[in-house]
Amino acid sequence: MGDPPARPGSGGLAAVERVLERAAPLAIHLRARISARRLFEVADRLAPIASRAGGWLVVNGRPDVALAAGARAVQLGRTALGVEETRRMVRACAGRLAIGASVHDAEGALCAAREGADYIVLGTIYATPSHPGVEGSGPAAVSAVRRRLTAHRLAVHRPSARRPPPILAIGGVGADRIEEVTEAGAYGIVVGRAVWSAPDPARAALSLRRQLDRFDRRDG
Repeated sequence: MGDPPARPGSGGLAAVERVLERAAPLAIHLRARISARRLFEVADRLAPIASRAGGWLVVNGRPDVALAAGARAVQLGRTALGVEETRRMVRACAGRLAIGASVHDAEGALCAAREGADYIVLGTIYATPSHPGVEGSGPAAVSAVRRRLTAHRLAVHRPSARRPPPILAIGGVGADRIEEVTEAGAYGIVVGRAVWSAPDPARAALSLRRQLDRFDRRDG
């Protein structure tokens, strides 16, 4: 899973499409400071491409846009609706969306899981230029969150609630750190610069996905 270029013009969208088509299955996290109309236009263009390739389009913070465009998931940060409120809205619209929650520690992960998050994005794991001055919590944070989630029997509304939600590690995770975060309990990773700053983003994404597939990923 990765964030596309911050301002997805026609050239940026073409790069995202190439990644979806050549490196699938993966998820593209659509997060951009653009109008709701433009966000829908971009999501509406990418969602069917992701679906045909066996991947996901994840819209950041806007379940309404995600539903209207036919995306597979919505990612909720601190300023978005809560997981429970988002789930009610999706059901009221007779729609289906996976709901991800961005958290920074075990308490936040446990709260999101109790509310029914389908997956957890945990960070910042390693220091990264996108968050200057923020120290990485390291793979130990992944282990701590996994232990905390596993230790609790969660009464939640998530369809797959028999198991804790999978953890995706974000923040400075590149090819050289995939093994240690998966060993710590991460199911997957969320990357930005590791793909979009590469000379060939599709090739970089495919390489990361293949490397991730070599390790024993745990769902929780």
